[in-house]
Amino acid sequence: MIEQQAKVIAQDDKTVWLQAERQSTCSKCQVRQGCGTAMLANHVGKRFSRIAVPKTHDVVIGQDVQLAIPEEALLHGTFMMYIVPLLAMFASAAIAHSLNLNELVEIIFGFAGLFAGFYWVKSRLNTRTDRFQARISEENK
Repeated sequence: MIEQQAKVIAQDDKTVWLQAERQSTCSKCQVRQGCGTAMLANHVGKRFSRIAVPKTHDVVIGQDVQLAIPEEALLHGTFMMYIVPLLAMFASAAIAHSLNLNELVEIIFGFAGLFAGFYWVKSRLNTRTDRFQARISEENK
């Protein structure tokens, strides 16, 4: 499980909305002074993500909680969002190439495959199961 501190910002009967600070690995790095990523992170400042999770605990607005995300969900989501659309793009362009179409049509097929891949991933993730859902693992008073 990947865990992070978050603050409850809203809730209803079934859902709790949490606000978590986006963290980078810059605090653990030895090269902080000469790194462009660290300088950009310092310039941009703190950034927060708003996350909706199913309500499994009684919480109050403003309460700090521990948010847990299964590693499997992170790896699955990364694969779905990056690899699947690229594979669809390459497959579509390869089909156009195998049909001996001109280069412009191959490019159009490639973009069509990319967008079709993104659409398929979006529709697939909208029907995701609870095992990939982030959840509140611990309440901090």
